[in-house]
Amino acid sequence: MGQLIACATAEGVLVASDSRALFFEPHGEERLITIERLVPVTSHAVLASAGNWEAQDICQDFAGFAKSEGLTDLEALIEAAIPFFTSRYDEILRRMCEKLPPDPIINMYLLLAGYSTTTPGQPGHLFVIWDRPQPPKIEFNRVTEVFTLPRRMGLEFTLNELVKKKAPLAEVVDAAKSGMAKMAQQDHSIGPPYHYVTITAQGIQGL
Repeated sequence: MGQLIACATAEGVLVASDSRALFFEPHGEERLITIERLVPVTSHAVLASAGNWEAQDICQDFAGFAKSEGLTDLEALIEAAIPFFTSRYDEILRRMCEKLPPDPIINMYLLLAGYSTTTPGQPGHLFVIWDRPQPPKIEFNRVTEVFTLPRRMGLEFTLNELVKKKAPLAEVVDAAKSGMAKMAQQDHSIGPPYHYVTITAQGIQGL
């Protein structure tokens, strides 16, 4: 699964991830691999992937699509993302059904995070995109301030408290780093390198 952490504040957005994923060999063997979970889509938006390792390729493809279509506004990006990922999801299902039993489970989870000057009161935006197996469908939900995947309620509480007291974005980053380090000690599926990206009026920093 890997680990995603996201937090939207009045100053900007933090998106954090590990880089470890589970890969299944053709004959069913499992091994851990390193992937890039964070993909820049525009100067002020990134896609983060969790779930199956194939999601990183889908994120790269969407970034290329957004660039070719000249999409920069966050609302335009999320509107385009759902039909785009639905099409790619169908392709993956067909490909997997050639090798695996019918109705394979993909478990695709994506996070679109960005900064928008059109909403000065809350410039940071988080959209969670996922697949619903039965019937197969891509859906999304807007997250107000804090999101972790897998869910980490203790860390979410800490980040929410920082948002409430309007803590600097740098303090939010420090809390995410501390939380990631603690989780990595307890869960071998979380592994380095770790990435902590901020998105502010100046754009993406940390990639």
